[in-house]
Amino acid sequence: MSEITESFPSCDVDNEESTYSYQTYKTEPPVGEEILTKFENRSALAQDLNLLSGLPELCDIIFLVGEDKQPVCAVRAILAARSRVFRKQLYSHVPRRCSLKDTSPRSIKSKSKPPNTIVVPEFEPSVFKQLIEYLHTGVCTLQPRTLFGLVNAADHYDVEELKQACINFVGQSISTDTVCHMLSNADRYIQYKSTKVLIQKVMEFIDRNGDEVLSLPSFSILPKHVVQLIISRESLAVSEVNKFVAVYNWSKSQYEKEPCLAINCDEKVVKLSDIVEGFLDYIQFHKIPIHYLMNEVRQSGAVPDTIIMMAVAYQMDPASIDVSKFSRSYSH
Repeated sequence: MSEITESFPSCDVDNEESTYSYQTYKTEPPVGEEILTKFENRSALAQDLNLLSGLPELCDIIFLVGEDKQPVCAVRAILAARSRVFRKQLYSHVPRRCSLKDTSPRSIKSKSKPPNTIVVPEFEPSVFKQLIEYLHTGVCTLQPRTLFGLVNAADHYDVEELKQACINFVGQSISTDTVCHMLSNADRYIQYKSTKVLIQKVMEFIDRNGDEVLSLPSFSILPKHVVQLIISRESLAVSEVNKFVAVYNWSKSQYEKEPCLAINCDEKVVKLSDIVEGFLDYIQFHKIPIHYLMNEVRQSGAVPDTIIMMAVAYQMDPASIDVSKFSRSYSH
């Protein structure tokens, strides 16, 4: 028998349109058999299941997530069915097989009960909520800010299709508007292997669009080691002048946030040049024009005169300076 599928709009659920469908067999069934029609309304199912996390009385497991231990509610049976990691975590104490004689109310009550609360310190609440939402409903809204957390949560709990969706989302969504927001949260998940996969994709985009990315206001939200990773890349198509400007502006933004940080046991007050110092090895000052070195770099007060004078001397007579003695970057 052949079949056709028809989709129809259903009633609104929270003002969001869902759809349902019929699968109806076109040809006449054999004599004596009834006509079969398959009805589906998956979107309504997803919407209803999504309500679970907001109704603790319908859930039987609570996760305390992140540093603040925010509660995230879930149904353990759904999690176990969707993730082998959750299944092992939530049901490893339960015997795999039970005989019928062991199913009396008394014997069931005597068996050890699974934990009702589990602490999850490694993921942010917003990330973990997205994971739980997907496991309950099959639906998840991907967004740049939580992407690094979500791909690693999916990997950690062995939700392969969600992990792959996150990786694919990078290629579809990365732009100068989103790139820094993606990387801003990478620091928290740097120890996870999936982070390396995403960072590589993002870095390849930055290599091609370096001048624009380094001049973005959002560049200042990146962690220090991410900035170092970016400007140290040989494949980065950016002039040394633009590298210096990006580093100087990033350092200035950090300095303006907390100008008097304690950086050692002597409670030394941090200067702007102290922050810039962490990037000097990644800028090839000998490739910056002399007039810019003297009028901009030197006037900023962020770079030691010895480095500036060495760069000027190199440009005047390259044979007179062994630049490899002073900075890693000069050896390139």
